[in-house]
Amino acid sequence: MKRSAEDAFGTGVFQPTGAAMLDPKAYFAQWQAAAQQAATIPQLSPEEDTEQDAVLHQVSSLSAVRCAAHVKEKGQNFTSLVAIEALCTMATKSSFKLREDLFRQPHVKALCKKIQELLSQPPPALDLRDLSRAAEALAKFPEEARGNAAMSMGAIANSMSQLNTSDWSADTASKLLWSLARCGDGEEIRKNKHVVSHVVKELVRDKGRRIQELSYDGLVHLLWAVAKARIQKRGVDRQTVHTQESDNFLFQLTSRRICDEIDRIPVTLLADVVQIHHEIGIKNERLFRAICPKIVSKQKELREDQMAKCIKAYTRFMIPLKEQAQGFRTMAVVQKGDFLRPSDKPKPQGKKTYEKPQALYPDTQLHAK
Repeated sequence: MKRSAEDAFGTGVFQPTGAAMLDPKAYFAQWQAAAQQAATIPQLSPEEDTEQDAVLHQVSSLSAVRCAAHVKEKGQNFTSLVAIEALCTMATKSSFKLREDLFRQPHVKALCKKIQELLSQPPPALDLRDLSRAAEALAKFPEEARGNAAMSMGAIANSMSQLNTSDWSADTASKLLWSLARCGDGEEIRKNKHVVSHVVKELVRDKGRRIQELSYDGLVHLLWAVAKARIQKRGVDRQTVHTQESDNFLFQLTSRRICDEIDRIPVTLLADVVQIHHEIGIKNERLFRAICPKIVSKQKELREDQMAKCIKAYTRFMIPLKEQAQGFRTMAVVQKGDFLRPSDKPKPQGKKTYEKPQALYPDTQLHAK
C-alpha cells in the first residue's frame, strides 16, 4: 500500500522531456517535484495495512444481505478500498431482484453515491484495476445507482485510452467497457467508440496474444461491449451495424479460443456468445456447431429467454440446433416383455382345430305371409 517517488514515476507524474534530460538541474528539479507529490499521498503503516487486509477479507466473505447490514453499521468509516469491496460483494452474491431491494435501503444508496464520487475523482491511491471493479459492481445495480455515467465511467475509459498499453490488463479494459455499455441503451459507449477501437486494436495486435489474458467472463463482456458500440439505432425499430476490420479479427480470435476450450466454459456464457453474434450479425458456422451439443445437453441450466434467443440466432443463420445424429444402426436388442418381438420362440401346438357353427333349428322355418 505504500507509495514512493519511484511509484510516482511509473504513474506518469514524472515525465522528463528531451530538453530536460540534457540539463541536470532541470532533471533534479523534476525529480524533487515528483518526490514531493508522492510524499503527499497518505501511506499506511504495516499495522494499518494488515488491519485493512483483514477488513477486506471479512467484507468479501459476507453474503449480500449481511454485507448490507455491515455497511449500515460501519459504512461511514469505510476507506475507498473497503467501500469498493463491499459494493462488489453485494453485486456478485445477489440476483438483480435482490440488488433492487438492497438499493432501496438508504445506506446502500449512500455507498453507491460514494462510489460515483470515487469514479468521478479517483484518489491517487486507487489504481485502474480497483476502479474497474468499482465500475463493474456499480453497473450491476439499477440504472439509478450509476448516476452520471459520462462523468464517472466515461472519464475513466478516456483516461485508459491515453495510458500506455502495458498499464492496463485485458480484464480491466473489459470490465470498464462492459460497465460503460450497461449505461442506458448503449448511448454512452457509442459516444466513446474511439476507446473501444483503441482497446480492440491493442488486443488483436501481435496475432492476438493478449486474448489469452482474458477470463471467460471478461471475454464475453468484451464481445458484448464491442457489439453495443457498433450498433447504430435509427428510429425505434431500425438499426444498422458498422463494424471495423479489427472487430472481425477480434471475433475470429475469440471464436478460435472458445472452440479450443469449450469444455471449460459454462453453458450460460456460451449462450451469451451465440446471442452476441446474432446481434452484431457475424455468422461463424464452426463456432455455432461446436456450441450446439453443449446447449442441447445442458439446456435445463439456461433460462427460457436465453434458450429462446439461442433458437432465434440459429434460425437466422440457418444452422441446425439439434442433437448429433447417431448414424445407421445394424443391431437390434430384443428385451424381455417385448410383445411385438417375443424373446422366446413360440412352442408348437399341433394341428389347429376350429369350432363349427351349430344351427338353431333342424329345418328351415316357414313363416306365413
